Amino acid sequence: MSSLSLLLITPLIGALVLFFAPKWHKQLNFIHILVSGLTSLILLFNVSKVLQDGAFFTDDKFLFLDGLGSVFLVLIAVTGFLVNLYSTTYMKWEVADGHINLDTLKKYYSLCHVFIFTMSLSVVCNNIAFMWAAIEATTLASVFLVAINKDKKSTESGYKYIVLCSIGLAFALYATILLYSVTFTNLGDGESSMLYTSIIENAKNLNPDIAKLIFVFALIGFGTKAGLAPTHTWLPDVHAQGPAPISALLSGVLLKCAMLAIFRYYAVVSNAIGFEFTQNVMLISGTITLFVAAFFLMRQHDVKRMFAYHSIAHMGVIAFALGVGGKIGIFAAIFHCLAHSFTKALAFCSTGNIARIYGHKDMSKMGGMVKIAPVTTMMFGAAVCSLVGVPAFAIFVSEFLVFKQAITSGQFGAVALFAVALTIIFIADFSHFNMASFGESKGEIAHKKEMSLIENIPLIALCVLIVVFGLWHVDSFYTLVENGVRIIMRG
Repeated sequence: MSSLSLLLITPLIGALVLFFAPKWHKQLNFIHILVSGLTSLILLFNVSKVLQDGAFFTDDKFLFLDGLGSVFLVLIAVTGFLVNLYSTTYMKWEVADGHINLDTLKKYYSLCHVFIFTMSLSVVCNNIAFMWAAIEATTLASVFLVAINKDKKSTESGYKYIVLCSIGLAFALYATILLYSVTFTNLGDGESSMLYTSIIENAKNLNPDIAKLIFVFALIGFGTKAGLAPTHTWLPDVHAQGPAPISALLSGVLLKCAMLAIFRYYAVVSNAIGFEFTQNVMLISGTITLFVAAFFLMRQHDVKRMFAYHSIAHMGVIAFALGVGGKIGIFAAIFHCLAHSFTKALAFCSTGNIARIYGHKDMSKMGGMVKIAPVTTMMFGAAVCSLVGVPAFAIFVSEFLVFKQAITSGQFGAVALFAVALTIIFIADFSHFNMASFGESKGEIAHKKEMSLIENIPLIALCVLIVVFGLWHVDSFYTLVENGVRIIMRG
């Protein structure tokens, strides 16, 4: 069995074991953490193979892993494990409060690993049709996690999620079919024409007009799943209503898997017709997305909806980075995926603590959190600081590189709009943070105490990661990102 097959089979076996396991809370938690840890180790082992030996194929080239895909396996491995670790604490509260029972907990843990499987498959699948199917499957796996509480609001948001994403991904299916058709016309080999690695090697043979159409369809389709405006409308409801750990996985990992598909199509079309068209399209998409998110962020008092609109904003940052282009811009786009993944996992896990303390998510009715839960307040503050690009946090690195590339390439109008959008987001975020964290509490508090150190370990680990990547040059990861840039630019 190949190592890539193993990383897909492990979470599936874990899901089956959890689904049929006895209804014993401690044992379910242990199995869940064990499977998550084992899956993450296998994911990182495959990444290490790429670092040592370069890209490799398995299973008759059906599966492959290169430097670009390895970046996203790191996100699934690290963010996925820490969020799954936090979910044992969060779901303990849900069981204790009577919101779910042990039977539902079993299903929740099982579906978490099915979700990890679908995201991993979307990263390592070389067949473009199966890559599309894997991203569609992430919707089916995660929608039941979003609606796990089975209340009216979460069920409605889950329904909206599956309908809008499925409609959006239909456009990505059109792009997939069209790309296969034009590649088959050039190669005359049906099997090779389905493989991404063959497609990008023969990208220069694509018809320029058809290539542009393919990219627009792919951007609409995968952009819907990534949360790019104007097809972002499912995202705030889903992130606000789902359990905090699921919001962390959706924002921290799932959106990046959809963004990886956009990277792949960006690379194919850019190498077919040049980068000018794809950069202009991504620049427009990123700018619109940033301003839409900034507008709604100013009006949010629900802490989870606030962070949901941040997910949209930072997908806009990634799109904008691809729009400014060049090696620095593409490097910034890939690096931002990691920075945002760790930051948003921390942000949404902190909302789990906050909702536990206050019994609600309305920041206008909070206040005084720094006195009640100083560690949670620090984690919340670190997430906000990273999200707005404060120096010493990971997101500052990629946003600084975007500014650098835009200015050096003379895109002054675009960088001015970028700066305005980020300034609006900065002001909105710190006003919300101040509202929730300082002053006197404005209402009754459900649990007036800080979480234990063990309960806060996943949050602290994520906070350490965003500081480490903000301050230090992590050689192995930078190597993966640089390889990703070379893959996209083909040189």
